[in-house]
Amino acid sequence: MKNCLIAFVFSLFIALESNAKELVHPFHTSVTECVYNEKEKTWEIAIRLFQDDLELGLSAFHSKKISFEKTPNMDELLESYIRKHFGFQVNKQLQTPYRWIGWEPNPDVIWVYLEIPTDQDLAGVFIMNDLLIEQFPDQTNLFHCARGSKKKSFLFQKNQVLHTLVW
Repeated sequence: MKNCLIAFVFSLFIALESNAKELVHPFHTSVTECVYNEKEKTWEIAIRLFQDDLELGLSAFHSKKISFEKTPNMDELLESYIRKHFGFQVNKQLQTPYRWIGWEPNPDVIWVYLEIPTDQDLAGVFIMNDLLIEQFPDQTNLFHCARGSKKKSFLFQKNQVLHTLVW
């Protein structure tokens, strides 16, 4: 009986361990901060994505296995994905007037940095964000925008990937 109990506990441990990556976070989300830098006259954008989710999204987008630790040309692969799934629309045309700054890994997350060199307030611009929505139907993408005392936040989901910035 004791051996059966040990075998059961051991097999339960193995089963839980093999599913550990799926249990890391029970939801799929990204957070984007868009802040106007008065001194530099630029909009600074930082996007935080879970690394494992992003690797799956990039792998599907590029039709090959992507790993932040092992894949060469990560800047190029990541930039093309971000430009396709995050941008701004003017007159119903997707435009990505932002400059690619780069990315950096942190434990379990990837930070992506962009900037828009303009002193315009972006009012009336359509923001499109469908990052990782193709991979995860429950994906939510939060977007926070601030210029001085003006602040707006938006929630992007599978059926709502476009919002208009109105102060």
